[in-house]
Amino acid sequence: MRARWGMTAVAATMLCVGCATAPAGPSVNVLPGTGKPFEQFQADVSVCREWAAQQVKGAFMDAPSWEVQRRYDNAYVQCMYAKGHQVPSPPAPSR
Repeated sequence: MRARWGMTAVAATMLCVGCATAPAGPSVNVLPGTGKPFEQFQADVSVCREWAAQQVKGAFMDAPSWEVQRRYDNAYVQCMYAKGHQVPSPPAPSR
């Protein structure tokens, strides 16, 4: 009986590990582009959040949460950059 409970606990844990959730939003800081009105920035944020969510749709079923968030952030940053906003730059290579 005790072994049965142990197996049930292991199975439940494995199921929960596989249950990743969709990102609630970006985890990167993007600033309005030079000369862009704040209202345009807010509209672009909305469009790019939706775009990023579409890009990871379904990915949270077979990828860990951190990977889905990374993909979401990449799509969001690319969209905001394409709209002329200031996005984080990658770290400089170490020498």
